[in-house]
Amino acid sequence: MTTTLPLLVAYDGSADARRALIWTARESLRTGTPVRVLAVNEILPPTWGGVGGMVVVTEGYVLDSSALLEEAEKTLADEGVTNAITEQRTGPVVSELLLAAESASALVIGSQGHGAAGEALIGSVSQHLARHATCPVVVVREPRDSAARRIIVGIDGSRTSAAALEYACRRAETTGETVVAIHGFHVRVPSTDVWASTPRSVETDERERLLSESIAGVREDHPDVRLEQEVVAVAPERCLVDASASASLVVVGSRGLGYFSGLLLGSVSQAVLHRATCPVAVVR
Repeated sequence: MTTTLPLLVAYDGSADARRALIWTARESLRTGTPVRVLAVNEILPPTWGGVGGMVVVTEGYVLDSSALLEEAEKTLADEGVTNAITEQRTGPVVSELLLAAESASALVIGSQGHGAAGEALIGSVSQHLARHATCPVVVVREPRDSAARRIIVGIDGSRTSAAALEYACRRAETTGETVVAIHGFHVRVPSTDVWASTPRSVETDERERLLSESIAGVREDHPDVRLEQEVVAVAPERCLVDASASASLVVVGSRGLGYFSGLLLGSVSQAVLHRATCPVAVVR
């Protein structure tokens, strides 16, 4: 008997974590996938102070997440999910999330949290989770266009961008959203050697051919999905971020080719995860 791996959502009580929780609940109801909520108890460091010229050290202590999990259960119940599994662990937040993600179909986090726990859900740590988790990672934020029905996928011909496109099309089969495969590329600086330089039109044709070849098989596998393609002579990070303004979701692969090789290693990943104005899914 096959067991469906749950959607794992990290919860710290912040507004963004609640948004991630609601997104997860709706995904669960749409797909029938179970939900697992994880709250990580943090060990706060010792505090130092002075009393009457003496140094006083207050021992570190563990924050109890029981109340957070009760709150999460109520939020899920309000959305119609009544059979979620809740769990609290104690330890480094990132390590515990990565460990739990090994038995999840996706790890869902808010774009940022609050307090000490919030640091685990913002900035370089979200990239760390996206880079190292063994399952897709979804960073949820409020979309700029709440009525958007387009899933944007970054395509560069790599294996992981193909996986990202497959992820998007499987989702679109049940949501009816349009999938837009985008290939952005840096425009080459014209060579001073007129005989060696590549005409702009030739380079664009090559990029369009790469994109068409990348999505050809997917069209056959998902004939009912409306799949569009765009080649944009703009840096990959910029075109994906710009496209997110009218998207319900942006999906990217964990590693790419060429300029996309930095997708989760440098500027492109930072731009997509930090600046996209809709949820972002990172697929491997």
